[in-house]
Amino acid sequence: MAISSGEPKEGPPPRAWAELRDSGLLWLINRTALHPRGFALGVRFDEGGNAVGWQLLGDGAEPWMFLGEDEEDSCFARLEAFLDSHRRDA
Repeated sequence: MAISSGEPKEGPPPRAWAELRDSGLLWLINRTALHPRGFALGVRFDEGGNAVGWQLLGDGAEPWMFLGEDEEDSCFARLEAFLDSHRRDA
């Protein structure tokens, strides 16, 4: 895994933490990596709606399942739109 400690040499600028949820990436991380293991990644927001941190939720005892099929489809569509906007041919 590549970790950068400075300004990226190429690519788009860093994004706000809140966009992790809006882009569908938070859903993907939770849906594929954490929910089946009984955890969830939660982004914490202050009173002004600014993302101020994150926390790992759950105890690993049982898988998380809380979205209906329509909500899953919506999250997947947001994720695909986000990824499409970053593809080289876009």
